[in-house]
Amino acid sequence: MDKTAKSRRILILYLIITILLTWLLQFMPMILGLDIENTSISSFDFASLFFGIGGVMPTLTGVIFVLVFYTKDGIKDFLKRCFVPNKGSLIAILLSLGLICAEVFVTQMISRGLGAEKLGFEGLKLIAKNPLYFFYFLFWGIISGPFSEEFGWRGFLTDRLFRKEKLMQVSLLIGFIWGIWHFPLYFYPAQIQHDWFMITPLLGLLFIVSCMSAALVYMTMYVIAKRKVFPIFFLHMFKNIILTGAMIYPFSETYSVVVVFVEIVMDTLFYVIFTRTLFYKKALEQTPEFDYLK
Repeated sequence: MDKTAKSRRILILYLIITILLTWLLQFMPMILGLDIENTSISSFDFASLFFGIGGVMPTLTGVIFVLVFYTKDGIKDFLKRCFVPNKGSLIAILLSLGLICAEVFVTQMISRGLGAEKLGFEGLKLIAKNPLYFFYFLFWGIISGPFSEEFGWRGFLTDRLFRKEKLMQVSLLIGFIWGIWHFPLYFYPAQIQHDWFMITPLLGLLFIVSCMSAALVYMTMYVIAKRKVFPIFFLHMFKNIILTGAMIYPFSETYSVVVVFVEIVMDTLFYVIFTRTLFYKKALEQTPEFDYLK
């Protein structure tokens, strides 16, 4: 078997295992008739065990595949990309924070124009009263997506698909896969995907589009950091705990609807504009392509 065919089979196997195991585990509470009304990663009910374990499948499967199918140099490179930042990582983190804060601002301005109330900023207020809460939010922000997903989606899958001449196509493909992977969350009342779908199925489906637009930004940061996954953890965390999370909660129902449209538009504009800059083009030229399959 040639290396291209082997790589394709490994990728397909990764996606099948990751998606099927996630769906099986996260649908299990419903199959068992458990109460899932308030289930989330931090709800600590019995259903949250299935919910949480299912959610780590992208990372768990990705790490196993790296250990099984990569050379020793490939494993070292994977660990270095995930845990050792570089100068580009810091730039990517700052850009990510700026973009997310801009999206919060625009979303709230539109929401206020539609008559919604102000953001609550309860998370920030708690940190102001007791700085130790920063580490609490940091922990849940990292656990609730970055560490459970990004070793797989970016550390393994993006690295396997990375081709400089097809970055937009690759990004949209990964984003679509990432979006449909969330399918069980539409059945959990405590999840925003459920809320959107209950308002209108079209809004629920727009979540998948938002994953695709977000994946364009993730790929941009991946290039800026020269294949480093480290800054992607922060981008994912910023989206979770700032854009629709504890830092600005409570937010209005209007905000929760408007945000998906703002995210799609601003993520896409960021990608279109930033990838045309000399800074990005230089970073892309300096970003290596490796194939560490045994």
